[in-house]
Amino acid sequence: MTKEYVKKINYPCETAAIFQDVIFVIRPQHASDLLIEADKAAEFYLNHFPYATLENVREGIRYSFCGLYLSDDQIIRDAA
Repeated sequence: MTKEYVKKINYPCETAAIFQDVIFVIRPQHASDLLIEADKAAEFYLNHFPYATLENVREGIRYSFCGLYLSDDQIIRDAA
C-alpha cells in the first residue's frame, strides 16, 4: 500500500482496529492522531488477550478505512 492510498483517508473519522475478530473503535482527528489511536488499540488488545505479546498484536492488527485494511506498519509509516 502506498502513501497515496493512505492520504485518501478523510479526517476526522471513526473506524476500527481489528485483531483476532475483536473490534476496537478508534477516532483519529487527523493523520498525526493515528499513532496515538494505534497505541490505544494495542493496549486494549494486550489487556483483552493476556497471552498475546505486543509483537503478536502489531503483526496481526488491521485498521479499516473505507475498504482499506492497513497494517500497523502502514499506519506508522504513513501517519506523519
